[in-house]
Amino acid sequence: MNPYSESRFIGFVSMVSPLQTKVHFPSSVLLKKFFNADKGYHAITGKYIVIEGAGTGFLGKITEISLPEKERLELTEVKFEKEIFHPTGKVEILLCFDNYKLKAKKGLDQLPPVSAKVYLCSDVFLGSLLTEFGVKDGVNPITIPLASLTDNENHKINVSSQALFGRHCAVVGTTGGGKSWTVAKLIEQVVAQNGKAILIDATGEYETLKTYSKVKYLKFNSLGTDSIYFNYQDLRETDLYALFRPTGQAQLPKLQEATRSLRLIELLSKKASKTSNDSFIMDKSNKYWQEYPLHNLTVFNKASQSRNPFIKAIKENIEVFNNDCKFDINALPYQIFNECIRDFGNDNDKYGTDDSTAKGFCQSLVSRIQVTITNDAFKTVFGFDNKSIAKNEFNQVVNDFIDIKSKENVLILSVADVSTENKLKEILVNSIGRYLLEKALAEHFKDASKKSLLLFLDEAHLFLNKKIKDEYSIEVELDAFDRITKECRKFGLFLVISTQMPRDIPRGVLSQMGTFIVHRLINQQDREAIEFACSDANKSALSFLPILSSGEAMLTGVDFPMPMILKITEPNVKPDSNTPSVF
Repeated sequence: MNPYSESRFIGFVSMVSPLQTKVHFPSSVLLKKFFNADKGYHAITGKYIVIEGAGTGFLGKITEISLPEKERLELTEVKFEKEIFHPTGKVEILLCFDNYKLKAKKGLDQLPPVSAKVYLCSDVFLGSLLTEFGVKDGVNPITIPLASLTDNENHKINVSSQALFGRHCAVVGTTGGGKSWTVAKLIEQVVAQNGKAILIDATGEYETLKTYSKVKYLKFNSLGTDSIYFNYQDLRETDLYALFRPTGQAQLPKLQEATRSLRLIELLSKKASKTSNDSFIMDKSNKYWQEYPLHNLTVFNKASQSRNPFIKAIKENIEVFNNDCKFDINALPYQIFNECIRDFGNDNDKYGTDDSTAKGFCQSLVSRIQVTITNDAFKTVFGFDNKSIAKNEFNQVVNDFIDIKSKENVLILSVADVSTENKLKEILVNSIGRYLLEKALAEHFKDASKKSLLLFLDEAHLFLNKKIKDEYSIEVELDAFDRITKECRKFGLFLVISTQMPRDIPRGVLSQMGTFIVHRLINQQDREAIEFACSDANKSALSFLPILSSGEAMLTGVDFPMPMILKITEPNVKPDSNTPSVF
C-alpha cells in the first residue's frame, strides 16, 4: 500500500512551526479534481492528508482553507470555474508513522520539513492506521467492531476493548447525537465478548435490550416478575442521614445512638438463639427491654437503668459501631425517644431519666422517619415493611449475576419508575454504586474466579455531584461514583458514564475518564468541560463537535494515538430513544 500516490497529490508544506503547519496548493484544480467530480462539491476542510518525510510520514487534518487576499477579493463563481486560484490550508498534525512498516507511532517526535509533498489520504490507508485503534505494542488484544470511517462506512474500525474501558469511559453528546445508540452498541459488544456489565437505566430506554438472551432487565418500584428492591439492611448509616435529614446538634447524635442500640439488639438476639448466655442484658424480663407486641418490635429502655450491663454488651459486640443498617428500622422512631434521657450528673453508674425537651427536639426527626418508612414509594424501593412486593432482592440478584457460573452477561437495572420525591432516585442510585464500590474494594472483581465488571451509568448528570441538604439538616454528599472513578480501576470495576451535559459532571470525575466518545456538542460550556478533561483533544478537534451528524463521534483517550472522528456502527438492537410527537 502506497500512501503517497501521485494521483492524490495536492500540494507542498509551505510553513512549519510547533503551533501550526501550512500547505500551499499549487492550483485549485487539484482540489476540484477530488471534490468536484461526480459527487458535487465537497469541502476539503476536515479531510485527512499525509505528508511525506524521510523515513517518517505524517497524518494530518485540514482545519482551514483560505485564498490569498488578492485572489479572495477577485473571486467570483465564473472565475472560480474558469481560472486557477492558489489556496493555502492550515493543517493539524495528528500522528507520525513509519514509512516502511506503515504503522502509527505513539507521540509526535518530529515535524514535517518545509517543501514536503502533501497527499490526500486514502480511505484504505487511513483505515489501516486505525485498525485495532488503541492496541498497545506487544499486547494480544481483544478488539470490538465499534465504528467506521465517516466518509466510507465500508472501512470498519476495530477498537481495543482494554483501551476503551480500562481507564473508565465517558459517552457524551446532546440529545439526538447518537449517545444512546453508542451505549447500546457497547452493551452489544459486552454480550458478544462474554463480558460482565451492569447498566443503570435512568429513563427506561434500554428495555429493548432484554431481547438479548444473556441480558436480564429488572425494574425498581414495579410489579411483576421483573421487579427488584434494594433491602434497606444493605444501606449504610450515612444513607439514613440522606433519607431522614437529621439536624446536626440535637437530632444526629440521638439517631446515631439509636442505630447503635438497635444493632446491639439484633446481635444479642442472634446470640440468644444460639447460646444459653444468661447475662443480665440478655434477660428480657428486666427493664432494659421494652416490647411493642402489636408491632412486633423490641427496643432498649435506658432511662434510670444501670450503665454497666449495656457498656459490657457493647464491648463484647464491637460490631455495633459498624456503619450498617442490620436492624429493624421500624423500631427506629421508638428507640430515638428512648435515647432522649437526661445527664444524671455525677452518678455515672446510671442513665438519667426521660428528657422531654430532647424528645421535643427529636419529634420532627421521628415524624420524618415514620412518614418515610410508611411511604409506598420508599417501601417498594427499600422494603421497609419487610413485605416488599418486589420479586427480586438486589443483593441476591447482583451476587448471582457476578458469579463466574452465571450465564448472563448484562444486568440492566431500571430506575425510570422510581419517584423523585425527597431525592429518592438519587439516593437509590448512589446506594447501588456504593454497594458495588465496597465489593470492588473487597477485591471481589480481582478474584480469579470472578470477572471484571463494567458499570454503565445512564444520564450521569442526574446522579453525580449531588448533595442532600436543606435549611436545618446536615449535608450528605452522594459520592459513590466519584469514589469509583478514583479508587476502583485497579480493583476490576470500570465505570462508563453517559451524559448529555458534561458541564454538570464534577471535573474530578471527568479527569479520571481515560476514554471519551464525544458526539455532537453545541453548548460552549459542555465543550469546555471536554477540553479540560481531554489533554489530547485540542481546540481544532473540538471545533468540529457542533457540526457532527447523528452517529458521528470523536474518539479520544490516553491509549489512542490521536483524536479521531468516526461513525459509530448502529447497534443490532436499538434503544427506545424516540421523543414523543408534539402533535
